[in-house]
Amino acid sequence: MKGCQPLFSGTRRSPSVFRSAMSFFSSCAAALAVASPATALSWEQPRGVQQYGTFFGLPGQNATYDYVVVGGGTAGLTVASRLAENRSLSVAVVEPGTFSEISNGNNSQVPAYSYSSVSGDGEYVNPWIDWELNTVPQPQLQGNTLLYAQGKGLGGSSIRNQMIYQRGSRGSYDYWAAQVGDDSYRWDNMRQFFDKSVHVTAHNNSLRVANASVTDYAVTASLQTGGPLQVSWSNFAMPFSSWGLKALFAAGMPRLSNFFSDGNLHGAAYNPSTIDPKYQTRSSSESSFLQQAIESGSSLTVYPMTQAMEILFDDDKRATGVRVQSVGRNYTLSVEKEVILSAGVMHSPQLLMVSGVGPRKTLEENGIQVVADRPGVGQNMHDSCNAGGVTFPVSVISTAIRQRDAEYEARAEEQFNTNGTGILTNTGGDVLSFEKLPEAYRSQLSNGTRERLAEWPDDWPETEYVLSSSGSTLEGASATEQNYVDIGILLVGALSRGNLTIQSGSMHDKPVISTNWLLDEADQEVAVQSYRRIREFWSHVNITTGPEESPRTNVSTDADLLDFIKGAVSPIHHATSTCMMGRVNETMAVVDSMARVFGVKGLRVIDSSSFRFTPPGHTQAATYAHAEKLAEDIKRSLSGE
Repeated sequence: MKGCQPLFSGTRRSPSVFRSAMSFFSSCAAALAVASPATALSWEQPRGVQQYGTFFGLPGQNATYDYVVVGGGTAGLTVASRLAENRSLSVAVVEPGTFSEISNGNNSQVPAYSYSSVSGDGEYVNPWIDWELNTVPQPQLQGNTLLYAQGKGLGGSSIRNQMIYQRGSRGSYDYWAAQVGDDSYRWDNMRQFFDKSVHVTAHNNSLRVANASVTDYAVTASLQTGGPLQVSWSNFAMPFSSWGLKALFAAGMPRLSNFFSDGNLHGAAYNPSTIDPKYQTRSSSESSFLQQAIESGSSLTVYPMTQAMEILFDDDKRATGVRVQSVGRNYTLSVEKEVILSAGVMHSPQLLMVSGVGPRKTLEENGIQVVADRPGVGQNMHDSCNAGGVTFPVSVISTAIRQRDAEYEARAEEQFNTNGTGILTNTGGDVLSFEKLPEAYRSQLSNGTRERLAEWPDDWPETEYVLSSSGSTLEGASATEQNYVDIGILLVGALSRGNLTIQSGSMHDKPVISTNWLLDEADQEVAVQSYRRIREFWSHVNITTGPEESPRTNVSTDADLLDFIKGAVSPIHHATSTCMMGRVNETMAVVDSMARVFGVKGLRVIDSSSFRFTPPGHTQAATYAHAEKLAEDIKRSLSGE
């Protein structure tokens, strides 16, 4: 199967899929039809906007709310739903996309199909759920232009990521707190907000083969009774993963038993994912936070398929609302309290600049009136990158079997539909490992690079190794008769910084993005030594059926490896900090530690763009915790704390 998968006949779909779809269709009908007073449920929405049995806002009608959240993504739906728990507050969410259950079908629900959503291959791009953003040509990457996937729809990137749930290191959050001058970001203080979002269900080893059991993972009571986001393990382990773990351990990698949740990342283990254990389907901010808000009858109003065009300010530089556009209609959503910008790492800084908050020179060049000269808007982009990996043919199955064996795929669909088991419950990569380069490899780094890496906290790993059974490093592998797997490299201690800017004063024009991966020579050195480390891992794997397929053993010098890496780099979609958090006296800081934008009033940025940096690893858990913490900050400020 390739591209968008058709819905299976008789597909098992979680109730949230039906709730979302039925709510969407019935709400659209209510919004577009002339409802009869005798048959419609109607009530007065905040400040006079009337709706008919729906939580959707009406396109084209001005309205006023206490809070308007721009962006219904991972952070946006989290903060909006938490604020709406207070029934005395009116909260609106503006989202350019819609429900992924409708716009992307099983590709957004079935874990095995998640790879198509994060692939750098434009053939897989679905514009209903993706912004189709590309970087400018990257000279340090052989001039390549790279597709950078960004979620579009209710749930944002949580509807199209690879669902990995993993928290950063203790030291990284203590470092964040020190950088912004606010101890509330220390690990011991942030942990409650990680726990608050999730409902963790222990692994079901009875459905996994014996040598792929998830062992020694203690799921505490607080995690089992936490928030609406479902976190669990797949009911199927990729066969290579157990062999790969043995190789990692044989090469000196410690075994982790904390499922990456206690602030220690150094080691390897089966990773948990945002999978609903009951159905083995994706759990996103839409299926968790939004559905919970809807079912509880909270004060939340959603404007789907609605683009925020401009944040509006009064003469006192206070945000008064947002000019939006949907179904060809322009109208204004005003606020009594604050605008909360949660449009994501690429679009939050773009909307700030379009609205007059950003580098003065950029704004004036695009004919935009300057509201606040903030040179850091769009700068400081911090992102891990996928530096490729080392691929071998193996004697166990990979996901390639689904492309070439129709009978196997049919059985897999039947297993998934019948009882939520089989290969379709697995994303194709279910083992993570992190480390600082061992001394044998670290000693090959230049003195300057070792000094630069020492700037990170002691527990911050430089590299992450991902065991992937998708054969993604080898182009065309899925079409062959062989099973290919790879051990991939993510540079989680990256020192390079990217940026973005605008090409006009319109949100309809895409931002101009330069990720600058490998621009810092220290990142290049780490990537080369990481490849050598991976080859050591492979020397302990005894299920290979042929020689190294990629990059091949003749690619052996530092120069040859670096040249290969430059052509292999692709996004892992962990960019942050384009509206960087910092202190008031930092020129490049955009928001303070409560996410309030410097230079204006009544405006916050709550999403990964307001991170101080990208914590080591995958950003999904960090984004939920960030939103939980800042939502709590707002609620406390309302109560006078």
